[in-house]
Amino acid sequence: MLEDRIREIREELNEFEDEFLRYSFLVELSSYVPADQPELMRDENLHRGCQSRVWLRCRLQDGMFYLDATSDTLIIRGVLYVMMQLYNGLPAEEIAQRRIDFLKECGLEEHFSQDRISGLSGIADTIYSYCCSASQTRENN
Repeated sequence: MLEDRIREIREELNEFEDEFLRYSFLVELSSYVPADQPELMRDENLHRGCQSRVWLRCRLQDGMFYLDATSDTLIIRGVLYVMMQLYNGLPAEEIAQRRIDFLKECGLEEHFSQDRISGLSGIADTIYSYCCSASQTRENN
């Protein structure tokens, strides 16, 4: 399922040949992620390492992974929406089985500065690590 989702996202984003149109699409997607989420926007959820302020909360529900996230910038909220579309509702074990270079595999890497790439890659690493830990815990119980 993860591979199918990556392919669908890449195809959707590649419909926009122009970089500006792809950015505009990500800004449009940001409207699906509320900017003001007081219950999420707490210090313990602040993701360090991003140029923008990003708040993340990883959680499991019935063995399925869910990401709650927001940012203070439109473009990053759009990317977070794409990440949520990719990962939400998948078994944590499936996510843990394959480390994803999110930006590269979704065709977004060439559109961001190195600082943004580092920050967004860090978010993908956080998701992967969370799912690995959750999978290990389930195996040990």
